[in-house]
Amino acid sequence: MPWALAAAAAALGLSLLLALRDRRRGPIRFMSLASVAAALWLLALATERPVLTHHADQASGGQIVVVLDNSESFWRDQTAARDALQLAARRIDDFAAALPPEEAALWRGQLVSFGAAARIEGGQMALPELAADLRRRDTPRPAAQSALASGLRKAEGLLSEVAGRRLIVLVSDGLTPPPEPALHDALRAAGIAVHVVIAGASAPGAGLVAADLGPEFRLGDAAVIRVTTLGAGQLGVSQDRQAQSVDVAPAETLQAARLVTRFARRGLQGLRLSFATEGGQQSRDLFTLVRGPARLLVFGPAPWAEALPARRWQITRARPEAPPDPGRFDLVVIDAAVPADFPQGYDRKLLQAADGTGLFLINGGLRDSREKEQRISDWGRSALAPILPVDSDPRAFQQEPPPRDIVIMVDVSGSMAGTRLGSAQSAIQAILRHLRPRDTVAILPFADVTMPRFEKTEASPSALAAARRFAAGLTAGGGTAPDSTIRASAGFVSNYCAFFFISDAEFDPPATAPQCFTTAISVSNQHFAMDIDAWGEEIRLGEGGNAEQLELRYFTPEPRTEYFREGGFAPLAVDGAAPQALPRVEGLAISYPRQDATVRLLHETPPPDPLFALRRDSRRPGVVTGAFLGPMGRAWSGKAATEAMLSSLLGWPDQDRYLLQLEDEGAVLRLWVTVLTGAERAVSGQISATLQWPDGATTGIALEHDARRGGWTGSFARPAQGTSRGLLTVQDGADVQRIPVQIPDAAPGSLPEREALQFGVDLPLLTGLAQATSGTRLDLSALPPLPVAGTMQHRPLHGPLIVIAFLLLAATLWLREVRR
Repeated sequence: MPWALAAAAAALGLSLLLALRDRRRGPIRFMSLASVAAALWLLALATERPVLTHHADQASGGQIVVVLDNSESFWRDQTAARDALQLAARRIDDFAAALPPEEAALWRGQLVSFGAAARIEGGQMALPELAADLRRRDTPRPAAQSALASGLRKAEGLLSEVAGRRLIVLVSDGLTPPPEPALHDALRAAGIAVHVVIAGASAPGAGLVAADLGPEFRLGDAAVIRVTTLGAGQLGVSQDRQAQSVDVAPAETLQAARLVTRFARRGLQGLRLSFATEGGQQSRDLFTLVRGPARLLVFGPAPWAEALPARRWQITRARPEAPPDPGRFDLVVIDAAVPADFPQGYDRKLLQAADGTGLFLINGGLRDSREKEQRISDWGRSALAPILPVDSDPRAFQQEPPPRDIVIMVDVSGSMAGTRLGSAQSAIQAILRHLRPRDTVAILPFADVTMPRFEKTEASPSALAAARRFAAGLTAGGGTAPDSTIRASAGFVSNYCAFFFISDAEFDPPATAPQCFTTAISVSNQHFAMDIDAWGEEIRLGEGGNAEQLELRYFTPEPRTEYFREGGFAPLAVDGAAPQALPRVEGLAISYPRQDATVRLLHETPPPDPLFALRRDSRRPGVVTGAFLGPMGRAWSGKAATEAMLSSLLGWPDQDRYLLQLEDEGAVLRLWVTVLTGAERAVSGQISATLQWPDGATTGIALEHDARRGGWTGSFARPAQGTSRGLLTVQDGADVQRIPVQIPDAAPGSLPEREALQFGVDLPLLTGLAQATSGTRLDLSALPPLPVAGTMQHRPLHGPLIVIAFLLLAATLWLREVRR
């Protein structure tokens, strides 16, 4: 403090003055005065609380991560690679030796290797152990790719978890995609320098350099595989039990070769390309999309098949006694043949091949008599019975009928007023009592004006209650005009439909007839004027009749004693196609559609016996079967309906909708789906894909839209064993395509893909990386020494100053005693 210093100065001056005034100027006198003055000065300094500051060394440690290149190009020259490891070990030993012992003991090392990906090789170790590990490092199984950025990120992650100084030693040839600048910035910001040891092969390695197979081919056309190799060896290709190979002569430069193969199957087809050299065998899987005509295997006459266009259909005819493998075809057609015509067990082969191979059974004409079971019944007792769309057993049909679509047309004209309307309402209640929740019901009142409807709905308890209320609220008025309502009923035609027509029969015969089995109920004493035999059944309930005990033949069908319905008829298309567009059929086998079947063609008059039905198995979506229950003669040649039936049984009916690509990424395969038609709808929605294998297992593929390539992509694991023939299901909304897929098994004992053209070193990349992170080239200089971490220490001095001051004052008193 200033006042203390001023007081000390005054005391010093006063002491000197007293010494001068004292005539006895002995040395002891002066020494006493000097001691007092010095003590006062030290006490004044102590009031300032002075501090002594100095720098002290402190051990802190650090970590070195060696990032080692495991790519084929780096290890091709074994001598150069091992020399690089020796150099890195020597630089680490020298670095550790330059550190103080207590500092070196705190340093740790770790090893990271990288190929296509990076991995940590062991745990942390002392620096001498790290150097020894590098010296005895075995030659790794070289990787086909070199991802330096992955190795650096892995090392950065390890170093971010430790305290102290941190650095990376990179041993590589630099033949890798360059790390992004953001990685340089992250290392620099973390204070992590990258020091590089540079080594590489002096010559390119022999092997399979490149191969190309076009993205798509036509079935049966020559598929050219263009290959580039370096060095001598044997080049081979195998696909679908076919194999060929060519010898490649020794050469010091790149050689181009071409192999030609032909694909015998449609869909995503894979082949195995191999190159065998003295060092082992390399292999690569290539995939392409094979389009082409659907292959039909036809048994029996099928005269209509000759007119199918060759561009879409490839016909192979065979005799039942010598049938080929059905799995090699897209659709098997069996016309007017039965299981007994084939070798024993062939029905089981058909069942096994059903995934991806459609099956079309044509009953043909009458066999023996109408009372005898027809050909479709024989197939119903074969191994194919579980996948057929129809059943010929009337007992099964009676026990559990399929879901029924019931339509009630009721007359509400003025002549129905009073007891007639009451009888009609009683009949409606009786009909509703027969319905099950899986049935549907619609009520269509008619007069000469438009009337409100009870729209088609599932017959749940609440819906049936609503239908009863609707029927109870009907009122009569106006004239009778049933034609428009009968025409409207055509929109309710389904696989298994039944109409009920309730009226007093006081009208002229309608110009149209219903298209389903129809029960006409008269609520007067009159018969209907139309030909009821062509409709189905007539019941006279009468005025004021009670329908409580009304028996409806439709709901209690009698077992049929006939299995064939004779007489030519024009088929009726369920989808509303004009009947005249279809050829006439000379009778059909009587069968009943199964619950999950779809009927496309019906008999034109009730009962609505199915003519063409198809079924897709819910558990095995690749299984599609169809049955045509009459004869298909030459009249069906060249008809659009014929191709429509065949296409509905194919898993891949629209070959031009997608471009499908499969890319081999090692353990996984990547699927690309590009929409060629309807792109706007597809891209705005969601495309899904599933792979189904022959053993019934399925593999889901999560697809995501890639805007850069304009397609959908997803990856899945390669099947474990064996060449896998699967079925790829691609679904976009209501559009479903099932495309065959053949994936070669991973080749055992093959060398990985070689970096055949990669040799030398990428000096600019490695030196740029070192400069960007303040690192050095270790082939030119040693690891730079790092200053030992230290700390500033502060010691207060006011205590010692006070002690010295009091010692001086004590000395003064002692000197005075000496003077006396």
